Amino acid sequence: MDYCFSTPDLDAQIADIKKKIFSSMNGVIAENMQKNGIVYKNNFGLNLPIIKQIASEYKPNHDLAQRLWNLQIRETMLLATLLEPVETCTRATTESWVHKVDQIELSEQTVMNLFSKLNFAAKLAIDWINSSERWTQISGYLLAARVSSQFSEKQIDLITDRAIAQSDIDEFHLYKAIALCLSRFCRRGKSAAQKLLDKTTFTTEISRSQEIIADTVKQEIIFLDIL
Repeated sequence: MDYCFSTPDLDAQIADIKKKIFSSMNGVIAENMQKNGIVYKNNFGLNLPIIKQIASEYKPNHDLAQRLWNLQIRETMLLATLLEPVETCTRATTESWVHKVDQIELSEQTVMNLFSKLNFAAKLAIDWINSSERWTQISGYLLAARVSSQFSEKQIDLITDRAIAQSDIDEFHLYKAIALCLSRFCRRGKSAAQKLLDKTTFTTEISRSQEIIADTVKQEIIFLDIL
């Protein structure tokens, strides 16, 4: 765990943030999220615009973000992704946080708000894609999709080969993340798109996950009108 200092100022900010969360809580949203499989240990049902508004009232601060993350409440964890300073965020922090991600919303928001903005984002994506942990892999593919322009051709080939090797899976969020990642690689140009199309043209009987991946790549190529 990444530790942080406790100070009267930080304690006051945490208390203030909790009050704002409680005052905006929405039980209907929280209940609907749970019914749809988005299950957090603690969830007050705040929508994302409200969470972003709360975050805008505080200056980015690592200790504040770490305290919020460690509370393991949906809203405080999402706030942490918005308040962790990008310029000073360390690899240790990213590793600590990604291993706590177990919901697709948290994975998407952490990748979008923080991980994709780091100057070592591409390295994180590759390492996480090669992880043995399923949710870390999901975050890795989502991150790779967001920073697709930062990879070399060789790195794209390696990520693609890893994705194809994992393509026959039952884990919905993983194959959707793979599909998104590979479709984003098509934006690298005609040569990349053709290579992706070839690799996702499965020659034997394909699974549902492979069908989704192949179709996503094809639809992206059609949209780009690149081949």
